Amino acid sequence: MNGIINDNNVINWSEKVKNLDNNIRKEIGIEGECDAKHILIKVQTKAAECIEPAFIVAEDDTFLDLFVLSPQGAGITSTAVLKSNIQSVGVIGGLSAEKMDVREIPDDVDAIEDLGGLYQ
Repeated sequence: MNGIINDNNVINWSEKVKNLDNNIRKEIGIEGECDAKHILIKVQTKAAECIEPAFIVAEDDTFLDLFVLSPQGAGITSTAVLKSNIQSVGVIGGLSAEKMDVREIPDDVDAIEDLGGLYQ
């Protein structure tokens, strides 16, 4: 098969997310070597609320293991989602593996509003 769906008709979400990220990068003109260490995603399950922002830690045929980032700070929650409950997964953006020096962040609010999203 194509590597995204295995012999048991289970989607490999890690591969699917990488392909989506590559396609988005091409569409917005960020091609070449991807330095994103983690790709932030949004997972819509059969529940009313979606899980976001999160990134994939591991997966098997049954579960998708995620780290969900806390909206209130630097907290991270580990969670597992049954693959059969997933309706869709969307790519939010990529987080670079390199750490930024805090002194390089501009204080100007206009500069922050001009950022083109999370893609780097």
